[in-house]
Amino acid sequence: MFESRRSNHVYCTTSCKTKASYKRNDYKYVSGHYKKDETIALNQENSLVNSNEIMASIKAIDERLSNLKPSTEINTVAISNSAIGSMTSDAVVFSAKKIFAPNTLPATKGDIESLKEELKQLKTAIIFNKTKKFPSNF
Repeated sequence: MFESRRSNHVYCTTSCKTKASYKRNDYKYVSGHYKKDETIALNQENSLVNSNEIMASIKAIDERLSNLKPSTEINTVAISNSAIGSMTSDAVVFSAKKIFAPNTLPATKGDIESLKEELKQLKTAIIFNKTKKFPSNF
């Protein structure tokens, strides 16, 4: 009766068992871990590459690259389209804010001037009321 050695083999520690497995399965230690060496089997058809085909493909690529010329022209149509799109989107956003939430718009110079004028009128009204109630010749 045959018993397999691996199933009943006793190792001193689990690390010894792991090392034996790595050695048995052709793993190599690579800076911090074990890595299996994979051999790549090449077909006879793919083993030799025709150097003439490579040179022909390199020449074709060179010809395509030489035909490509960098464009120094500025595409004014694209610039105008992007500017028009940007202005349109800004106008739509501003009008939506003006319609639906007018109090959330930032203050303009005219708004600040009108607030200053209202504060000035309020101050004069307060001073007028104080002098009216309490005469200064008391």
